Amino acid sequence: MIFLFLFFLGLICWFISTVAAGGAATILIPIIALLLGVQMVAPIISVAALITNPTRAYVFRKSIDWHVILYLLPGSIIGAIFGAWSFAQTNSQIIQIILGLFLICYALKGKLIKAKSLIKMKISWFFPLGLTVSFLSGLVGATGPIYNPFMLDYGITKEYLIGTKAVNSLIMQITKLISYGIFGVFTIQIGVYGIALGCGAIIGVFLARNHLQNINPTRFKQYSLTIMFFCGVIMLIKVFM
Repeated sequence: MIFLFLFFLGLICWFISTVAAGGAATILIPIIALLLGVQMVAPIISVAALITNPTRAYVFRKSIDWHVILYLLPGSIIGAIFGAWSFAQTNSQIIQIILGLFLICYALKGKLIKAKSLIKMKISWFFPLGLTVSFLSGLVGATGPIYNPFMLDYGITKEYLIGTKAVNSLIMQITKLISYGIFGVFTIQIGVYGIALGCGAIIGVFLARNHLQNINPTRFKQYSLTIMFFCGVIMLIKVFM
């Protein structure tokens, strides 16, 4: 029964995530924590993401910004290793509070602040961005939507946002899982749960593809900001569960 539940959970969450450019893994954090325990959250999500991202990368293979990947990926690999090491030793509640507040504040920024940002995202900044976000991903399990404001500010939208993130996430998840194994926090049970979640997620990605093509950029950004807000709320709630 739990495997079937995880399958449909993956389908629903990754459908939403594909349409809104991230957030599936963050939505899953409190559900998996309640169902299976906090210590299983990050490795299970990594397995599911590893299964799903090749599908996403293939579906959006013509919409990948390789120039951004060149800067983003090295930082993501380094950050994933240190994040996985920290996961094996560190209490992540403070990090989750910071991430939750960040997502909520960014989602509300458009309503609270009408002026445009004076600082434009530069290509060279993707290395420290990848380093920071992948470190936090290895530590708390999911940080996908945090890339969105920086990529949107740089000018990456819709299919390109999803395709570029999928390639980066694929390599990052491989690095995280290898590191989790080395640091002793990965088990066969975690792998099986992650596979069930990932199989449902693959179907969710394919179902979402046509829906994504039919929405306009303004509606897409509204979806993205909405999912960021709710992910931030979920992360804060999880701290006090």
